[in-house]
Amino acid sequence: MKENMPQLKWRCIGESVKGASHVRSGLPNQDAIRWFPESGIGLPLILAVSDGHGSAKSFRSDRGSRFAVETAIKVIQEFFLSSQSSDLNFSALKDAAQRLLPPRLVNEWRKAVNKDLGLSENDEEKSTNKPNFTDEEKQILVHKDGEAAWQAVENNYFLAYGATVLAVLVTDFFIVYIQLGDGDILEVDSKGNTTRPLDRDPNLIANETTSLCMNKAWNEFQVHIKLYPQSTPKEIPALILVSTDGYSNSFSTDEGFFKIGQDYRQMFKSNLTEEVRQKLEGFLQETSEKGSGDDITLGMIKRLEEDDRDYLTDRLEDLDRQVTVVKESSMRQQKDISGIESKVNDLKQQQYTTKKAVYWGFIWGFSLIIGTFLVSNAFSIYLFFRLNKVETMLNELKEPKSGGKGQSQPLNSPSNTSSPPPETTPSQVPTPIPP
Repeated sequence: MKENMPQLKWRCIGESVKGASHVRSGLPNQDAIRWFPESGIGLPLILAVSDGHGSAKSFRSDRGSRFAVETAIKVIQEFFLSSQSSDLNFSALKDAAQRLLPPRLVNEWRKAVNKDLGLSENDEEKSTNKPNFTDEEKQILVHKDGEAAWQAVENNYFLAYGATVLAVLVTDFFIVYIQLGDGDILEVDSKGNTTRPLDRDPNLIANETTSLCMNKAWNEFQVHIKLYPQSTPKEIPALILVSTDGYSNSFSTDEGFFKIGQDYRQMFKSNLTEEVRQKLEGFLQETSEKGSGDDITLGMIKRLEEDDRDYLTDRLEDLDRQVTVVKESSMRQQKDISGIESKVNDLKQQQYTTKKAVYWGFIWGFSLIIGTFLVSNAFSIYLFFRLNKVETMLNELKEPKSGGKGQSQPLNSPSNTSSPPPETTPSQVPTPIPP
């Protein structure tokens, strides 16, 4: 279901001003507005607007409208998350939105009201406690509308918080519109044509309106879901406006009111979203003063078009980011190259050192071999001459002396032949010497 959907950028802004008549009478602003996310940027975008009833019986409607927008944001967020996890088809999604959103929104709003009244959040237990209405609130209401009005509030204390609620959910593949009571939701297409995505409620006559304070209020909701067209983003709304009835009541005709759609769309082309937001308060105050005198609240969800200031600014920022990324990548690559060059130099140095070590090792080894060879040869020569000398000496000992003294004769020569010793005669015996 999400396949082939266009990638779009959206913005949300809004403003609420106290009506000129409320300024004069000292009444508070009974409208409320809220959107999610608070930055107004990114999907899903949820915008909720509420108008608290101005009747005397709805003397806490400023709180009721605040609870309404807070509740709408919470309930719609939960619905969106469930739709993402279940991956419903369009028919099932539409059925779930129409069947689940209204009762959940009403029930959560009632819980918030009960809490504000100091009661249990569960309706079944409300009879055991009394709401914390003040004597002053009772006196003011009785003074204005009589005892019957106070009795009506005691019978349905939600009446004191009565409010309408209008909400829009924009996702990346569908839009949901929700409305209970008066107020307006307008769509402006890429050609500037303004239409209502929801039909006017025929039950809204004069100042009468449906409300969250009604019994079975969930039956009065209008819910419409719109799937994005697959063909072109231009068929998706360029601008969605959500306003309380104080805005449309300031115009005598729908045609005059619808013109604001084209006016605001053109404003986004020459102004940034933030610049438009800053101007909103002045526009709405002037409209209330010259028109209905009622509180006016306006929320706008803008799809960025190619000629919008925000779109062009975003494109420039995207390009700047891309340039920054390229620069950072280039710097990282340069660092990597420097690192590689450093490693290459280290390897070259190691290679040189290794070659040098091998060279000197070879020289040393060769020298050692030569030295060893020379020493070995010298020793061999020394031994050779030494042995010759010894052999000569041995030969000399073995050979007889020839001639006179100092010359040896052969051992077997006649002169060396042994002869018997001469016999000794007694006269030849030596006479011993007396002691």
